[in-house]
Amino acid sequence: MNSALLRDEEAVSAAVATVLLFGGVLSIIAMMMASMIPVIEELEGSIERHDMSSQMSLLAHQTAALSETGMPGDSTEIELIPVDGTLNWNMMQSSMWYSATWADDTSFRVQGALDYDDEFSVRHPESMNTAFCIDDLRLGPANPYLFTIPEWADSISMTASPGLALPLGPIEIEIWNQSVKQSERNLMVDGMYTLDTSATGELVIRSSHQLHLLISKGGGGTALMQANDPSPIDSTGTSWSLPLQSGSTQIHIVSEVANQIVVTNHTSTSHYALPSNQNNVGITFDHLFSLDAPEVVHITTSAPSRLVLQTNIEDDVGQMAWPSIDGQYLGHSFVAPSLEGEVVFTNPGISSVSVTWRGGGISVAPNQSVVFDWPPAEIEGAPMLDANGDLFVSWRGDTNGSGLQVLPADDTGALSGQAHTLHADGVQVNQIHLARAGSIAEWNLTGTTTGNGSLFDTDTQLTLNVNNGTNRMNIEEGHALRLYHLRGQNGLIQAHHDGAQRCLAINVQASGWIESQLPWQSMSGRSQVDLKNAWKAGTHPASMQITLIGVNGASTHANLGTVWGFHLSRLSYEFSSSITGMEVAYVGGAVVTNHPEFEPYIVVSPSDRGGPGPRFAATIPSLHPTQDSVSGAGSMNLDIELVDRSSLASATAFEVRRGWSNPYGVAIADASADGLESSEDWTIFPGRIDLLTDYVGWVPDPSYATSEAVWHTNGHPIQFTLQIAALNAHMTEVIS
Repeated sequence: MNSALLRDEEAVSAAVATVLLFGGVLSIIAMMMASMIPVIEELEGSIERHDMSSQMSLLAHQTAALSETGMPGDSTEIELIPVDGTLNWNMMQSSMWYSATWADDTSFRVQGALDYDDEFSVRHPESMNTAFCIDDLRLGPANPYLFTIPEWADSISMTASPGLALPLGPIEIEIWNQSVKQSERNLMVDGMYTLDTSATGELVIRSSHQLHLLISKGGGGTALMQANDPSPIDSTGTSWSLPLQSGSTQIHIVSEVANQIVVTNHTSTSHYALPSNQNNVGITFDHLFSLDAPEVVHITTSAPSRLVLQTNIEDDVGQMAWPSIDGQYLGHSFVAPSLEGEVVFTNPGISSVSVTWRGGGISVAPNQSVVFDWPPAEIEGAPMLDANGDLFVSWRGDTNGSGLQVLPADDTGALSGQAHTLHADGVQVNQIHLARAGSIAEWNLTGTTTGNGSLFDTDTQLTLNVNNGTNRMNIEEGHALRLYHLRGQNGLIQAHHDGAQRCLAINVQASGWIESQLPWQSMSGRSQVDLKNAWKAGTHPASMQITLIGVNGASTHANLGTVWGFHLSRLSYEFSSSITGMEVAYVGGAVVTNHPEFEPYIVVSPSDRGGPGPRFAATIPSLHPTQDSVSGAGSMNLDIELVDRSSLASATAFEVRRGWSNPYGVAIADASADGLESSEDWTIFPGRIDLLTDYVGWVPDPSYATSEAVWHTNGHPIQFTLQIAALNAHMTEVIS
C-alpha cells in the first residue's frame, strides 16, 4: 500500500527554528535573572538595612535617655521586628575606651588592653613611667564583685556603694567557703549586713553590686575609708557610706581647705571645719557617734577630703598607711592626720630623705623607718609634710599597740606590687598577710624571717609570722602581691575586691610604645563561653580602669593619666544581600552598619556633651544581655533596665581621647569630627592639631588609619565628666 505522507521541509525548519528561538529566549531570561538576582538581593538588603537602622536608632535614643537621666530601677521597652534576618548578641568584637591626662602637656595612650590576651602597651613619652595599676570594673549582670575574706577576720560589715544614686535593690550576696555556697542574702537599699567570721575560715563574698566592706579583727581599730566617688587624680572624695556597729565610733576628716560636713543617719546635721591662723596646716574635723544599733551613716563634704574611721577608740589602737597628696602612698608631700599616736616615716630609697613640717622635721636614713610622736606640739589642724625625696607615712596608736594596715609596695608606691619592705617592732606578734594581685606569684621573703613559696590557682592568700626587724618580700616570677601588716589581736581595714588595684612597675621612659603584662589570665583564642566564665570568675577583667603612675614635677609617683576600657555587648541584626555577613548593630550608644560591601558606616554617633567653653561630658551605656535572653529571627521584645549609674571622673583634664575597636573604630572617629571640614586651619594645615585654633570638638588622631579621636579645646584645660550606666537587657520573643 502506497503511503500518502509527505515531508514538509519548511514546516520542519519552522519547528526547529521555534525550538531554538524558545531555547534562546530561555537562555536570555536565565542570563537576565542571573544578573538581576544580585540587584534584587541588594535592594532587599537595602530595605532590611534602612528598616533596622530606624529601629536601632530608636533603641539608641531611648537607651541614651535612660542612661543619662534615669535612676536605678527605671526601664524602657522596645520591640524589634526583623524583616528576614536574625538578632544576635556579640560580646567579643565590641570595645571602646576613654583616656584622660591629669598633667599639662602630657598624653596617655593604651594599646591592646582589650584584646583578651595578657599583654598590652602604654605610651607616655613626656616623663618617666613608674608603674601602672589596673582595676577590674566588673561590668555585666553575670559578673559579681568578689571579696576574699581572710581566715583571721573576726567579723565583716558591709553596705552598698551608692554611686550617683542608691540601687533599687535588693542586692544579691552569696557567701562561699571552699567553693561551696554557704548562704545567700538580699541586702536592702541603704541597709547593712554583719557576719561573724571568727570560726568560718577563709570566705568569698560574691555581690551583684559594689560594696563598702569592713574587715574587723578583735575589737576593731583604725582604717582609712575609700570614698563613694574617689578622684582619679588623688583618691580624695566628697561622700562616704559607712556601715557602723552599735557603740562608740569616731570619724576624722582631713582636707586642705575649709570644709562643710553633712552627717546623715536618722537626721542630717551640718558642721563646719575652718582653718586656723597657722601656715602649712590643713583642716581636720572629728565627730563621735554613739549608736544603739548598727546603722549606715552617710558623710558628705564640700571640699575634697580623706576620712578615717576609728571603731576601738577606748583602747586607742589601730594603724593605717597614709597617702600623699598625689594619691599614691609613696610621695614627697602629705596632709597628715592629727590623731594622737605615732607617725612612722619609712624611706625605701638609697639616699637619706629629710621631711619637715611647721616647727619641726626629721631625717630618715635609706631603707630605714623612724617613729615620731604625733601630732607635733602647737599645731592646730592637719600638719602638712614636705620631703626632699619619696617616703611612706603611716600612723599608729603606739609602738606596742595592735593594728591592721595595708603595706604599700616599694616599686609601685601603690596597694600592690612586686617588692615590699616591713620594718617590724614592738612587743606584739607581727604577721604579714599575702593576697595575690594577679594570676600567679612566686615570692621570696628575706631578712629576720626567711621563706619562699607561690600562690596560684585556688591558693590566693597566705599569712606568715615575721620577727622584729627588716623583712623584704620580693616576687621572683609572676605578677604582684597585696600585703597587709597585722600587729596583735585588733585591727580594722576596708576590703578591696579581688580585681582592684593590680599594680606593676614599669620604670621606663620612651617615645614609643612600652609593652607590659596584664595581671590576669590570657583568653586569646578562647570561645565566648570560656570568656564569659572567666569574666564571672574574675580570671580575666570584665572591663578595666588603668592608672598610669609616673614623674610629674617633684613627684615620682603621681597619677598622670587614666584609661577606662569597656567590653561592650553588640546587639546586631544579621542579614544577607548580594553577599553574606551584613549587619546593622547597636553598641555603646552608636548604631553602625557594614552594608553595602563591608564598608563601615555610622548611622548614629555615640552621644556626648561638649561646651560651653572647654567642657566635655559623656555617659557610656554599658548594655549587656541577661543570662536568659534569647536571640533569633522572630520579633523580639527588649526590656532594658538601668541597674546603676556611677561617676568615673569629674575633674580637670588636659587631654581627652576616645577610641573604638575595629571594624567601626576609624569610621566613628571620622564621624565624630563633624564640622572639622569647615575649619580653615585644618584645611591649610591638615593633621596639625597644635595649629588648630578655629574649632572645638573631636579631631581624629593624625596617625594613619587611627581609631582614636582627641577632644580639642585649643589648649585649654577640659572640665571632664565621665559616667558609666550599667544596663541589663532582657530579650524575649514576641508571642502573638
